[in-house]
Amino acid sequence: NAAYKPSAADTAAGMVTLTLTTTGNGNCYTYNDQMTITFTNAPTVNAGTNITTCKDVASVALSGLVTTATGGVWSTSGNGSFSPSTSALSGNYLPSTNDTTAGSVTLTLTTTGNGTCKTYTDNVLVTFTDIPTVFAGDNETICADASGVTLNGIITVATGGIWSTNGTGTFSPNNTNLGATYIPSSADTISGSVTLTLTTTGNGLCKAYNDQMTITITPKPIVEAGNNRTVCADIANVTLNGAISHATGGIWSTSGNGSFLPNATTLNANYIPSAADTAAGMVTLTLTTTGNGNCY
Repeated sequence: NAAYKPSAADTAAGMVTLTLTTTGNGNCYTYNDQMTITFTNAPTVNAGTNITTCKDVASVALSGLVTTATGGVWSTSGNGSFSPSTSALSGNYLPSTNDTTAGSVTLTLTTTGNGTCKTYTDNVLVTFTDIPTVFAGDNETICADASGVTLNGIITVATGGIWSTNGTGTFSPNNTNLGATYIPSSADTISGSVTLTLTTTGNGLCKAYNDQMTITITPKPIVEAGNNRTVCADIANVTLNGAISHATGGIWSTSGNGSFLPNATTLNANYIPSAADTAAGMVTLTLTTTGNGNCY
C-alpha cells in the first residue's frame, strides 16, 4: 500500500506501468502482476487580460477560457453580478456602485468538472477610470444692449469641451474655448433667452457628458423725449411728454439753465426757460433713463 509519486517524465508520457513482483518465494517461482496508471491532462484556465474601463460602464465583457475541465465559474472580490450567469465564460460583469467607487475589482475564474484533477483558478483585474465632469456655469441675465457674455465652463478628466447653442449667436474666439464669449444674435435677443450647452470631448473610455446654462436677455430701455417744438419767447413754461419703457424712470437735463417743475424726474414735467434760454433762441432738453437694471 505504498504511494507512487509520478515523475515529470511519467506525466509527460501520459501513462506508467507499475509491476508488483513476489519476493521470498521459497522453492516457488517468482510471480508478478501489473497495473497501469494513465495521466489525464490537468485543466487550464485563463480569465483574460486585465481590463481598464470607465466608471460609467454598464457592463464589462468577459472572455474566459477553460480546457480539460468541463466548465468554469466566475466570482468577484466586489459585489457586482454576472450576466447571464456565473458559469458563462464569455458573459458580462455588471459592476456595482461599490466596485466603481473602489476603483477596481478582481474577477476570478475557477474550473469546474475537473474529473480526477485539482481545481484551478485565474484572475482578471478590472480598473475603473473616473467619469468626466462638466459645468457650463450659472444662468445669467443680460440686457439686449450687451455686446456678449463671457463664459466660464469647467471640465475635469476629459481633455476639453465644445459649446453649442439652441440659438444663432456665435462664440469668440471659437466654441472649443471654455472661457469664450457668446455673442447673441438678433434672433436670440428677440426670443428673450438662449440655452448654451457645454459637452466634454476627449473622454477616453468614458461617455460624453454635458451641462447647460441659460442666458436670459431683457429688452433694452426705450426713451422718447417728445417731438421738437417751436414756442414764443414769452411763454412761461413748456409741458413735456417724456416716455420710458424697460427702465424704472428717467431724468431731464437741459443744455441751458432753465428749471423743471415739479422736478427733473417727472416725465411730464414743465420746463421753465430762463432768460438766457430765450436769448439764445433755443435749448435742448435731454431725457435719460434711470433704473436700467443690467442695461447701459
